[in-house]
Amino acid sequence: MAKPKPKATGDCLTCPFKKAMMNKAKGKKLPREIGGKCTRPGGICEDMKKGASSQAPQTTAPDSPKPGNEIELSLIYPNPDQPRKVFDQGKLEELAQSIKEQGLIEPLVVVPRLPKFMLVAGERRWRACQIAGLTAAPVRIICANDDQVAEMALVENIQRQDLTPLEEAKAFKEMIDRGYTREALAQKLGFKQVWRVDERLSLLTLAPKYQEALVFGVLGSSQAFEMSRMDDPADQELVFRKIKGGGLPTYNHLRRFVNTILEAKKDRVLFNLPKQKDLETINRWEKALDAVTGLIVKSFSLEDCQVLSKVFRGNAQLNIAKIDLLIKHLDMMRKAMLENSSRQEVAAIIQEGGEDTTLQVSW
Repeated sequence: MAKPKPKATGDCLTCPFKKAMMNKAKGKKLPREIGGKCTRPGGICEDMKKGASSQAPQTTAPDSPKPGNEIELSLIYPNPDQPRKVFDQGKLEELAQSIKEQGLIEPLVVVPRLPKFMLVAGERRWRACQIAGLTAAPVRIICANDDQVAEMALVENIQRQDLTPLEEAKAFKEMIDRGYTREALAQKLGFKQVWRVDERLSLLTLAPKYQEALVFGVLGSSQAFEMSRMDDPADQELVFRKIKGGGLPTYNHLRRFVNTILEAKKDRVLFNLPKQKDLETINRWEKALDAVTGLIVKSFSLEDCQVLSKVFRGNAQLNIAKIDLLIKHLDMMRKAMLENSSRQEVAAIIQEGGEDTTLQVSW
């Protein structure tokens, strides 16, 4: 049975005829049965002429820098419109130490801006390389216009969760100024709700000192978002003082207080003059609350609860349903009273402000 004819590959490293080609007696002349002709353009490659190893060359990962693809750090400058403005010095020192020991694994991404290169992604790594004493770093060079650079910088930081809420707000504003709609920006960032963009943008309405308080952690994100719902710096000051004084210990307290101020601004009135029917309702509920409270406090003790939890008697499921119904109604009353308490608190603040205030309290 005849042996299958070998096929030329056009690559000296894998060609089955390389032995014949390397034979000094035969030179480039190949055996007659294979056509007597080297299929590689130009004949034997230079590597084979020098007797290079027949092993396949080592390849690099798609995103890793190619050997020699480095740029001096002095030729790289940060993007002036980079959304991220605050860098933790301690974490930069840790990254610099890692780079000293392991090298820079992920290359910097830059765009040509002659005579230098501008960073698109990797400013934190670029800073850490300088701390580590490097003079050059591996890079990946791309071509992009200013709008594309701004988009890539924003998306990269959002995906890494490296931006503070205020930095995100400023970046969102810049993208909208470049022509993006709020809906298009939300889609580009992978947000399912457009309100996430609006929420960040609202932080730009904070007075500068409260923006600074947010950056340095004096204000929490949720506190800043609630304060930003108010355009008046005086109202922001009022809420800030309440937060720092411990008067708004939970988010629900904060939300109710802000809602009350906004409602008062809108309607110019916090309490209407009560009608006789309203007074009767309040009296009825206060009496019912007193009766229920007195009954529970007087009728039950810790020992009673131990009996209820252990003795196998009575319809437990029915009693649980009754208690749940009672809790539901009491919770509704509690929410109403909490709102009333916030209104009274704001009303007291308004009265302390004197007659010049635009808000009114009708008693």
